[in-house]
Amino acid sequence: MTPTLPPEQQAPEAQRARRLLRLSWVLTLLVLAVMWGGVIEGLRQRQSLLSAQQQTQQAEWLRLSSAAVDDRLRNLYKELQLFANDQPSLARDATQLFPLQGGKLWLVDASQQQPLRGQQPLSEAAVQQVRQWLQSPAVHPALTVLPLPVIDKRPGNSELLQVVLPLCELERCHSALTGFLRVSELLDPEQLVDHPAYAVLDINGSVLASNGSMDFNGHNLTQVATTRLGQVPLLLAANYRSSQIIRSFNLFALSLLGVALVLSCLLLLLMWRISQILLHVEHSSSQFNHAQQLLALTNSSLREKMRTLIDEQRDQQTLIETVQVGVLIVDASELSILTSNDAAARMLGMSRQMLQRQTLPALFHNPQRCEELLAVLQEQQIVTDREAQLNNHNHKVCWSMTSMRYLQFRERHAIAVSLIDITERIAHAQRLQDEKQATERALAQLQATQHELYQRATLDDLTGLANRRHFLSFAGKALERARLADDTVAVALIDLDHFKNINDRYGHAAGDAALQHFASNLRAALPDSAMAGRMGGEEFALLLPDTSLGEAHAIVDVLRNGIAAQSFHTDGQQLQLTFSAGVAASRNGHAHDLSELLKLADKALYRAKANGRNCVESIAP
Repeated sequence: MTPTLPPEQQAPEAQRARRLLRLSWVLTLLVLAVMWGGVIEGLRQRQSLLSAQQQTQQAEWLRLSSAAVDDRLRNLYKELQLFANDQPSLARDATQLFPLQGGKLWLVDASQQQPLRGQQPLSEAAVQQVRQWLQSPAVHPALTVLPLPVIDKRPGNSELLQVVLPLCELERCHSALTGFLRVSELLDPEQLVDHPAYAVLDINGSVLASNGSMDFNGHNLTQVATTRLGQVPLLLAANYRSSQIIRSFNLFALSLLGVALVLSCLLLLLMWRISQILLHVEHSSSQFNHAQQLLALTNSSLREKMRTLIDEQRDQQTLIETVQVGVLIVDASELSILTSNDAAARMLGMSRQMLQRQTLPALFHNPQRCEELLAVLQEQQIVTDREAQLNNHNHKVCWSMTSMRYLQFRERHAIAVSLIDITERIAHAQRLQDEKQATERALAQLQATQHELYQRATLDDLTGLANRRHFLSFAGKALERARLADDTVAVALIDLDHFKNINDRYGHAAGDAALQHFASNLRAALPDSAMAGRMGGEEFALLLPDTSLGEAHAIVDVLRNGIAAQSFHTDGQQLQLTFSAGVAASRNGHAHDLSELLKLADKALYRAKANGRNCVESIAP
């Protein structure tokens, strides 16, 4: 990075470029201010012109609208005159009473209301409003428009007005004709195209009806235009905004703002380019001035720097020669060895002169490994601590922790290769691995032996069920846990019926097959929490944790029925087994001793045998 010089040391060209840059930006900001000021003034004048045009169109709209309202009210007045006479006539029946809503008309006096057109009765609020108006001193025999009663000011009725025509005799008005009309019906459809906001006001400025587009009241009437109707003493107010004028102003404003924005962007882009040029001139001038100062250095300082560089190179060469890590400098394109240190020559078992006639792939025991490391070097620009087996000239195994990186050596693109001898480490690790595998094999053999000893110590050799000692130990612990947890434990003793006859008649091999058949069915039928054991000969025992006496009796009885329903084959003989069983269970919270439970179960077993065998008996504590 080129240092910035003080202003007094900068070139005159740089100072002039800096002053010109500041002046250019000031002029640019001034031009932008004048241009945007003109844009704002143009928009203001355009708005004033369009406002005057808007007012002219609004006055014309009011003139045409008031004429249309007066004309339709005048026609309505003439048609209502036909109903002033109670006598029916053809003209009275033919009239449509436009613009009355639905053509409905009522006759209201002080005592009743009568629908003259339409059958629906008039609301009570509208009737009361007509009667109050008849009693007021302002009644005169002319068409009058009243606001909609307050009770009928529902959404959608804001444009409705109540029309009243009094029927007077001798300066006394005793009844009136009334109906409703909508303000929009008094106007021509062409006058509503631009959706103006309009309202009908009384002389005092109170709103009688409006189209809901604008809030007309006595406070903002100065913001809208009004005109007096000729047929009735009312005012027509409107805020007319022509959509064409609004679109014209919007189009003009968008065009003017767009042109101004484009010109502003072009001007700023031009100034940015000019700034880049001036900054380049200033930077080039500063660099030239700085180069002149560098060239002004004395020859003695240059020689001192060269001497320092030579000393540093000599120190680095000495460090490479004395370090114990093998170092190779390899040509990056030909992969030939340019130089090396003594440590690398000793590791590879050759002199430095012999080593410099070698190539890098020839040093690797597997040249493919060299190609892999060079590929990683090209991708990552550095290789760190990668294991590789090298060729030793003395035919010894040589393992190295290899690192590579690019550098410039004697103005050539080269690769620095560092080699750390890890042969002893690899050999030691291999010995440790062999010892570990031998230990794991011995441990696995020991575990297998322990498992086999445990199986022999706890299981019966013939049936695979728990032997007597293991069953009694496990059952005693289960009974103690049940006592602490206030649970019930059931035990059952099973004796195969007439088992001695099977041994005597078919031989001991058939007896062993019968015991294995029974044990297999016993394991399949019992729940996971239960435990079965062979107590000796043809006698078996069951442990049923968390099982009541009745549940244990049912489980053993199901097992009995399943055994009795099956048959098995041995040596061509089809045999069938039955058994007798006795069941006993501990009391909740007062668990028996295991020997006591077994005595109870044994007592129940003898009872089952006395009852003819092939049955289950249980004894309650």
